[in-house]
Amino acid sequence: MTPEQYEQKISELEIEIERLSDFAELSSDWFWEQDRKFRFVAFSGTGLNRINRQQSDFIGRCRWEMPICPSSFAAMKEHKACCERHAPFFDFQYDNYGRDGKVQRFAVSGSPIYDESGQFKGYRGTGKNITELHEAKKAFQETQQQLAQIIVGNPIASFVIDSRHVITHWNKACEVLTGIPAIEAIGTKDTWRGFYDHPRPVMANLVLQGALNDDIEQHYGKKFKPSELIPGAFEAQDFFPKMHDGRWLYFTAAPLLDHQGNTIGAIETLQDITEQKEQEKKILHQAHFDSLTDLPNRFLALDRLNLLTKEARRTRKKLAVLFIDLDDFKKVNDTLGHALGDKLLIQASQRLKSVIRSSDTIGRLGGDEFIVIINNLDEALDVRPIAEKLLDNFRDVFKVESRELLLTTSIGISIYPDDGEEPNVLLRNADSAMYHSKNQGRNAYHFFTEDMNAGVQRRLQIEEQMHSALGRNEFSLRYQPVLDLKNNRIAGAEALLRWHNPVLGNISPEEFIPIAEQTGLIVPIGYFVLEQSLKAARKWSTTYSNEFTIAVNLSPLQFKDPKLIVKIKELLASHRLEGNALSLEITEGVLLGNQIKVQEAFQELSDSGIQISMDDFGTGYSSLNYLREYKFQTLKIDRSFMQDFALDKSAPALINATIAMAHALDVEVIAEGVEEQEQLDYLIRKGCNFAQGYLLSKPLTEQDFEAFLND
Repeated sequence: MTPEQYEQKISELEIEIERLSDFAELSSDWFWEQDRKFRFVAFSGTGLNRINRQQSDFIGRCRWEMPICPSSFAAMKEHKACCERHAPFFDFQYDNYGRDGKVQRFAVSGSPIYDESGQFKGYRGTGKNITELHEAKKAFQETQQQLAQIIVGNPIASFVIDSRHVITHWNKACEVLTGIPAIEAIGTKDTWRGFYDHPRPVMANLVLQGALNDDIEQHYGKKFKPSELIPGAFEAQDFFPKMHDGRWLYFTAAPLLDHQGNTIGAIETLQDITEQKEQEKKILHQAHFDSLTDLPNRFLALDRLNLLTKEARRTRKKLAVLFIDLDDFKKVNDTLGHALGDKLLIQASQRLKSVIRSSDTIGRLGGDEFIVIINNLDEALDVRPIAEKLLDNFRDVFKVESRELLLTTSIGISIYPDDGEEPNVLLRNADSAMYHSKNQGRNAYHFFTEDMNAGVQRRLQIEEQMHSALGRNEFSLRYQPVLDLKNNRIAGAEALLRWHNPVLGNISPEEFIPIAEQTGLIVPIGYFVLEQSLKAARKWSTTYSNEFTIAVNLSPLQFKDPKLIVKIKELLASHRLEGNALSLEITEGVLLGNQIKVQEAFQELSDSGIQISMDDFGTGYSSLNYLREYKFQTLKIDRSFMQDFALDKSAPALINATIAMAHALDVEVIAEGVEEQEQLDYLIRKGCNFAQGYLLSKPLTEQDFEAFLND
């Protein structure tokens, strides 16, 4: 090797040594070397500054001669023995005091070095300051211990999974609820399969991954929703048929985070809500089914009529509405008592039900009135065999207790779309046809015809006189007090329209208001009612109570008037009244229009403080879901339920269910038609908010109402 080559080789070795030295310093906080007596002879690296140390603090001293914390004495003794055996060591951790007196955790690794003859020369190794990492791990372990204590002591069934879906905690409540002991659950991934009916951990996927897989989304997506209380958490409820006899569970999953905010698992809770679900099911059944016959009640039957008319419109098929009334049933009730009458109604409903197809609907409207809806007809006459069979089914005697009774029926039939396209029109026309059957001798059925409208001529007279009635000041208002049942004070009044015509005399609102709606005259008449009502309300809010509320009925046609809300606001302003002085009572028919526009109108009215009340609840044909879809402040139980209070034992139960359901939706309840003290006492016991009826006061003139307030 030439001198030049030798120098080149030396230069390359120096560069390699420098490179390796740089790597050593970068890979650890410091690099160290000890002699055969374990004394530090070399110490380098960037980490010395971070631990506030200098090389001189280490050179010539053994590791166990440094200021070691008492907590590391035992470990250092073992480390010394390891070194004396000349054994390599890796990640030996110990606590040391720094110059500032603070405890620091070091981790060192070293290997023994030997000379060419195999003699032990000492150690060479690396070191790191892991104080921050150690403290973080310690804090995390403490958090884990606290979490474990919380989980174990939680009375709600709770368990924890890690990022691999492995169960790490499973408390006693979880054992009781699922029947799976903790020893079998902890450490497994598939314990939940014992009671869940999907092969994947749905809730865990949501929390750990933030999304559902496509197949799970299709099967379960609508059941899960983000928690409103915990960021990143989800909640849901579902039925688990594999759990004992089947259980409804409400379950939540919240992310478990490490000290850096990364999701490392999930905390899940399970609550048995089976009893709550059974109660909800019971309340819904009471609200939808007649308590005596278990047939669909008026609510549900008319809701189905609404749906079936839409289906008939879509399929271009006909539909038949059969209005059925039991002949002379009232005489049976009056002579033999209500208990026997109830048993007779049950048997009658069973006979009616035995005739119709499973695709058809039968319901009890109230008292001895039933409705049957036959759908999917090609011709109107296709319903005849069913009507004849219904009549024939009543030819045999009814055996009730020790008596044999004969009972016949009168049936009226209306056809969609021949006799009307709206459910209320079809029901009304079927009712007219039923009364025609009664007038023709009973025990028969008749199809509706226009000739059955005996009042057509009178209707024309009413319509003719109504056109000029406003200009002649023939309309007036009566005010029926509304009692606050909690405070036993007058909360307001309902404004009721009256009409006296020089030619026709006093005309009932039940007679002229439908005509006003059909002719469109209800709109100007409605503004007259609003003007007069708010004028009176202003006076009474000043003299009686500033919380006085006047209730005004609003028809579907009025609600469609684009100027309605602006006009109402102008009237309130002109009479210096706040919005909460006015309550607008609407029937369910208002809600059958454009849903978006109705919701927008409701929102604008509510924003102005105007109250919205669902009138005649239970007599219309819309769905009970409207109570959830629209923002009502009050619900008004129709007077027909009060009329049936003493005669029909299902009426009180239905009233109670309605009150409970409304309160659950944060809606107050007004009962109208209260005429007996027994009715009022029942309403108070059941928490009804308001009541009105002849027991409290008949509708009064403005002057008489003022006298009533001052009594």
